[in-house]
Amino acid sequence: MSSDTRILDLADLSSEQWGLFTMAQAKELGFSAQQIARMAKAGTVERIRHGVYRIGGAPSVPSERLRAAWMMIEPGATAGERLREGSPAVVTHRSAAWLHGLGDVDADVMEFATSKRRQSRLSDVRYRVASYEPDAWTLEDGLPVTTVLMTIVDLAAGHLDGGHLAGIVRDAVVTNRVDSERVSEALRPFAHMYGVRLGDGEALLSRFLEEAGIPQSTRALGQRLAGQGVLDLPNSAFMDIPALQSLRDTVALMNSPALQSFRDAAALLNSPTMHSVRDAEGWIHSPVMQSFRDAALVNSEAMQSIWDAAALMNSPAMQSLRDAAAAVDMPVVEAARKVADGQRRAQ
Repeated sequence: MSSDTRILDLADLSSEQWGLFTMAQAKELGFSAQQIARMAKAGTVERIRHGVYRIGGAPSVPSERLRAAWMMIEPGATAGERLREGSPAVVTHRSAAWLHGLGDVDADVMEFATSKRRQSRLSDVRYRVASYEPDAWTLEDGLPVTTVLMTIVDLAAGHLDGGHLAGIVRDAVVTNRVDSERVSEALRPFAHMYGVRLGDGEALLSRFLEEAGIPQSTRALGQRLAGQGVLDLPNSAFMDIPALQSLRDTVALMNSPALQSFRDAAALLNSPTMHSVRDAEGWIHSPVMQSFRDAALVNSEAMQSIWDAAALMNSPAMQSLRDAAAAVDMPVVEAARKVADGQRRAQ
C-alpha cells in the first residue's frame, strides 16, 4: 500500500472519531512511530497527548483532552466499535459535571468508570470500577458520560463538598436538565452527610439551592403558586395564560425572518468588509485624493499645448537651429550690420 493511500486511510479513520487517532490505530494501518513523528514535525498531524494525535486541519475543541484520554483506555479500538459494545468506559464524577456544563468544579483529573480494574500511570487520569445501566449514561459531545442525575448521585456519594455540589444541583435544576423531584429523591441517602435530617432529600435540595443563590422567597413563590393550583392547570390552559402568550410572541419575533434579516444586516455593517468599504470611502474624500483630482488638469488641452511646446524646444530641429546660430562668426555679422546702418544714414 502506498504512503499516500495510507495517509488517506488515516484521515478517514480520524474523521469518524473527532479528527483523532491513536498510535496503535496508525500502526494497524502500516505506519511506524518514526513516520508519525516525522508527520508531526511536518505539521501533517499534531500530538495531543502521549499516544493520541489529531489529523491536520481538524478543529480543536475544549473536550479534546477528555476525548484523547478516553481513546487511550482502549487505543486499538475505534470510537465507533467501543460505543457499539453497549458498556463502554464512561466519563464520571467531576469530569462528567464539567462535560455537562454544571457548576464550577475543578476537573483537571479526568475520571472514567470501566467494567474492569485498570491502573493509570498518568497523574491526570483516574479510573473507577463501575458498570452503569443503559439509562444511567448518555452521549455528550460524542463521549459516553453519566446522566445529569447520576452525576449528582455519584458526586454526593463521593462526598463532594456542599458548596460545589450546590452549584451543580442549581445549574441542573434551573436549566431544566433534571426534575427537582427526582433530585430530591436521589439525594435522600446522602442528606445526613450534608447537615440535614437523614432521608430528607427535599430539605437538602432546598439547602443547596439557597447556598447556590436561589433565595427562599423565590422558592416560596413557586410553592405558593403550586398550592393555589396555578401550576397544576391543564397544559392547554397553562399555555394560554397572557404572560406565557407574550413570552411565545416574543420568542416568535426573535426568531422571525424579519428580525433575522435585521441581525444579518447589522452583522454585515459591522463586518471587516464594510469597515474596509467605509475606510475606502473616507480615503476617496481625503485631501490627498482631492490633490489627485486637481492634478487632472495635467490632462487638459492647455497643458497639452505646454507639453507640445516643450517637446518642440527639445526637438532635433530646434537643436540644429541653435547649433547653426552658435556656428556663425559674430564679428562678420557685426561688420555687416554696421555697413547696413551706414547705407541707411547716407540715404
